Amino acid sequence: MLTLLHLHGFKCAGSTLIWALEHSTRGTLLQVESPGPGDRLDWHLLEQHLAAHPGISEDGRTTAASSHLITLPPPGRLARLHVALLRRPLARILSAYRFQREVQHSTSASSFADYVNGLVRTSLANYQTRHLSPQEPIDWQRRRGWAARPELIDLERPDLVVGLVERYDESMVVIEHALEALGQPLDLAYPEPQNRSARPSGSNGASGDPMAQALFVTELDLSLHERAEAQLNRRIAAIEGFPARLAAFRERCGRLAEQRPAVRLKPRSEWLLLSPTPGGSVPAADSAPSAARP
Repeated sequence: MLTLLHLHGFKCAGSTLIWALEHSTRGTLLQVESPGPGDRLDWHLLEQHLAAHPGISEDGRTTAASSHLITLPPPGRLARLHVALLRRPLARILSAYRFQREVQHSTSASSFADYVNGLVRTSLANYQTRHLSPQEPIDWQRRRGWAARPELIDLERPDLVVGLVERYDESMVVIEHALEALGQPLDLAYPEPQNRSARPSGSNGASGDPMAQALFVTELDLSLHERAEAQLNRRIAAIEGFPARLAAFRERCGRLAEQRPAVRLKPRSEWLLLSPTPGGSVPAADSAPSAARP
């Protein structure tokens, strides 16, 4: 069983957490994805892979994995702690728009409003809810693993910590505390945020009014973000000496910023690619709409 599984939401500070995990695990982090764009991975696939390769997670090392596409396992399966980060929905969509426009050159939308309109009735509408929703067999048949099931997201389960991008440092301290309680401490300090899209100017910016369709693509995510913030506050209140822990965490971040340790993020050629089961049957679906992949 892994120590930690990071469910990496697109444009949710995942690269910064991956940097910290690579640093803390000395480069042993597993990057797990599917070969094709949008192909959701049932968590069973990684569990089966680890069972077939026990040296990956049973040699006494603290182990962790990160994936954009894996589904949230039930309690007690795959990892001792599952973590995710949420971001204010419209801010996340704007960041995705800028990244796809300026870096990937993968969107034809002429304005942010057009981009938002294009998300309606796709798997990117309420993406964060879909990404964190446990998937049942019917969800693989109808939505190929991208169903929005907010009623199945149990933020109070002890093996799940959902942090917030807007409160990143506090979230990391909560995750560190949870790992300490498991006897598997990890240092999640970072020198600076990673993979931040430059803010564009002029016609490349977020022109247009996206609010006409914004509710359709963010309503569930807004509710989930509110729930996660309330749960984060409860977790913080339960940690003795939290202000001192937070101050110490930020001191560690400051030292890393000065030291600039060499941490290598794995290229795609070194990712663990797990192919979903053909035919769309559980434990995985054959494919998902290409827009579903962040």
